[in-house]
Amino acid sequence: MPTEVIIEKQDRIQVLDVLRGFALAGILIINAMSILAVKGSTPAFTVDIPFADRTLQDLILFFVESKFFTLFSLLFGIGFAIQIQSAEKQGNSFLPRISRRMAGLLLFGLLHIVLLWDGDILVIYAITGTLLILFRKTSYVRIRRWVISLLAVPGVLVFAIFIFTLIARLSSSGADTFAKSDASLAKEFANTDATKSLLQNSFVEGIGERINTYLELSPLLFSRIPTVLAMFLIGLYLGRSNFIRQLPEKIEVLKKVCFWGLTVGFSLMFLIVAGTKFLPTVSALVAIIEDQYLAGPILCLGYASAVTLAFLKNPTRKIYGFFSKVGRMALTNYLTQSLVLTFLAYGWGFGLALKLNGFQVLGISVLLYAAQVILSGLWLNKFKYGPLEWVWRCITYWKILSIKA
Repeated sequence: MPTEVIIEKQDRIQVLDVLRGFALAGILIINAMSILAVKGSTPAFTVDIPFADRTLQDLILFFVESKFFTLFSLLFGIGFAIQIQSAEKQGNSFLPRISRRMAGLLLFGLLHIVLLWDGDILVIYAITGTLLILFRKTSYVRIRRWVISLLAVPGVLVFAIFIFTLIARLSSSGADTFAKSDASLAKEFANTDATKSLLQNSFVEGIGERINTYLELSPLLFSRIPTVLAMFLIGLYLGRSNFIRQLPEKIEVLKKVCFWGLTVGFSLMFLIVAGTKFLPTVSALVAIIEDQYLAGPILCLGYASAVTLAFLKNPTRKIYGFFSKVGRMALTNYLTQSLVLTFLAYGWGFGLALKLNGFQVLGISVLLYAAQVILSGLWLNKFKYGPLEWVWRCITYWKILSIKA
């Protein structure tokens, strides 16, 4: 095989690692704000915080919220397709392997919830990944229809609910009802009892608290499944069609996706953020939900295309190496982020929750990510996989694999 072909394949693999590392940076910011700066976490438009913190939260909602979680979902779908191709090339049965892979991911997710944090995404990925198995041989036409339906139907439904919350306020009875709902929702956003409980409880006592909170939040968390499945399916298409292996030939397509993704996505986000300034609480919250179902996925595709285009133009830039190191150990780094943040936040650690402003939390996020870049590089100098990635691979292949580089 010619040398240039080998390099090209390595670069394309690195694109995925770069994107994973990029996605983890955004996920870290959102999770850090949620865990450490509860009063300033998104959406916090009803909470009284300083103007500078409010501006920071607006920027995080505009650029980060629901975009990087969605990007991570897209990359999962691509990885799923690569797993299928790998199994087929090796002549192995795909279903047992992928079933063990999803079971391993579910195990990591459950342990994450019980031991660290109730804001886990791995359980949702495991459940949705199991659903994705049903689509592994679906035609590209049907995949496209499913993606459009999974994004459009919830998006239209949320928009209809949003319009209803505005129209209903025109009547005196509706105005009174929604005024009470607005006040109740604003009070709920300002409620920090759950965090105060975690500040007082020991690590063991916090286990029950986390489980209860996750069960209470499960309807909201599982409402993400349509979006996650849509992004999984897009990733499945990109992997199965070999689009991801032909990136240098797809420059024009990437440019179009980048332009429309960023233009439409940022336009929608401008309206959503503006809604938090001028709309009543319930209506503003419904508008924010549209970020999850529509604006987030659209901007996610814009971000992915922009980063990919920049990487293809100059793949040797140092920043891509930083992202790539973190992305190669995505599972380990994701769970490590939760470990560090909860240790900083809760009573079994430093107990800093509710004591930091948004800028301090952002600073902690930058330092933590920088540490992960360094530690990931040191680890990968000696080992082929991250520690949890190695465990996950052993579960997937159901045998002990070599981890040394």
